[in-house]
Amino acid sequence: MELEYEHIKEGAEVTVEEGYLQDGLVVYYTIVPAIAMSGNFKRQEALEERKGTVKSVRRDESSGAYYVTVLFKG
Repeated sequence: MELEYEHIKEGAEVTVEEGYLQDGLVVYYTIVPAIAMSGNFKRQEALEERKGTVKSVRRDESSGAYYVTVLFKG
């Protein structure tokens, strides 16, 4: 995440969209509406849930980027 969003804070519920790379062998997730993007995961590591709760938001002082950790129950 590149900007601080008022509604993306600890305890907030978020929804993610799943995207695909390499003909579906790799998946990634984007917090809706296009706020932050995950790293890439193998297809077999795909999430079962699309809604989660923000566990933490931290800012990397050297890059200025924000990192959002989301907890999914599934």
